[in-house]
Amino acid sequence: MKLQTAIDRVSLERMLELGQGLFCSTDIVEVGTSLIKDYGVAASVSAMRRSFPGMTILADIKTCDEGAYEFQKAYEAGADIATVMGFSTGATIRACAEVAAAFGKDWFIDLMELSEEAVYQVALDWPEAIFGIHLSFDRQGEGLRELVSNSTRIIRAAESADGKPRRIAVAGGVKLEVLPELSQCGIDTVIVGSAITKASDITQAAESFFRACHKTT
Repeated sequence: MKLQTAIDRVSLERMLELGQGLFCSTDIVEVGTSLIKDYGVAASVSAMRRSFPGMTILADIKTCDEGAYEFQKAYEAGADIATVMGFSTGATIRACAEVAAAFGKDWFIDLMELSEEAVYQVALDWPEAIFGIHLSFDRQGEGLRELVSNSTRIIRAAESADGKPRRIAVAGGVKLEVLPELSQCGIDTVIVGSAITKASDITQAAESFFRACHKTT
């Protein structure tokens, strides 16, 4: 599995300090939604790209409308991956997919709070996307196992329908002890935020998650 470390609710200066600590211990660094809201895509994502040109950067813009415009801005700022909400209209998701293809970049559909029927339809319609099983921050990790179990079952059903493999990421209260279980579910990427960025030793915490992720691959 890959490790994606989410940086959020800090200053730009602190973001770059965290990026330095994470450079060798994460596969993907996420510029979080609140950072982007506080400082804008151009300032936050561009600063991360300039400072760490070799990093894979996800811009968690959580697009739900104006898909083409927002995705273009994210990629122009230096993002490798941008996010769109699964509850968006088909037209918006299609626009995001088209811009991602034009830039030769990855894209991510956030499945937060979607019904089982909606998860299946999104997974069926957009097989090339990364699918994010996302337990909301406010739930503080409660119900993550059940959400992962149900959502992966539905996504795999879509996969079986057309034979195309899906990439699945998980976010929302991920702890070290659940990583083997997530690996058994076929998760490709685990997304960890405060368990790393709020740790007393950020580099050590990141290294622990990074080793555990790659050990379970």
